[in-house]
Amino acid sequence: MPEPPPPSPAVSRSPDASAVRLVERDQADLHLWVSNQSFADDPVALTVSIDGTEIVDRHFAVEGQHNWVLFPVRVAPGHHVVRVVSGTGVEKQESFTMPETGRRYAAIDYGNAVDVGGRHVNWFIQSTPIGFA
Repeated sequence: MPEPPPPSPAVSRSPDASAVRLVERDQADLHLWVSNQSFADDPVALTVSIDGTEIVDRHFAVEGQHNWVLFPVRVAPGHHVVRVVSGTGVEKQESFTMPETGRRYAAIDYGNAVDVGGRHVNWFIQSTPIGFA
């Protein structure tokens, strides 16, 4: 069964206009890319929240490991916490800081390296756009 598209970015998930929320791509402070990189767990459910506000909750197909889904997020400057929970029980929490100006680019990928450590979630953030091969 095909997966539904990401939630409409025009819908805020918080009554506070300054809170973390999905927005249009050109309005985002954070371009968050999410992917399933596991052929063993295909599809996998991933839930992502920033400062307790859920911004991603869906199943991700591996699709040859080139299925990166963009979630454009409005995030205020300052310190934040991202939390990722997979349907397979993997959890990861990381801190990051948004600058006063400029955009950040982040990637979350889920993997299941059966031969080298099992299920895991990676988090990566930088100040320049991410190039995917």
